[in-house]
Amino acid sequence: MENMNKFAERLRLVLKVNNMTQVELAKKINMSQGVVNNYCTGKREPTLDGLVLICKELNESADYLLGLED
Repeated sequence: MENMNKFAERLRLVLKVNNMTQVELAKKINMSQGVVNNYCTGKREPTLDGLVLICKELNESADYLLGLED
């Protein structure tokens, strides 16, 4: 559960740094805003494919988003 919260926390931070909304990210990775919101609130974790899409769009490493590195 801690990793899920870390992912949600870091996803929100990276969105803020990139000045991007959940809606904008959702459109760019072809997901619903509700799914992205669930990721941002820690209710759900992305699939591996979803994680790759998020990392590519936000130009961020999976290790960072997952809390494996700072």
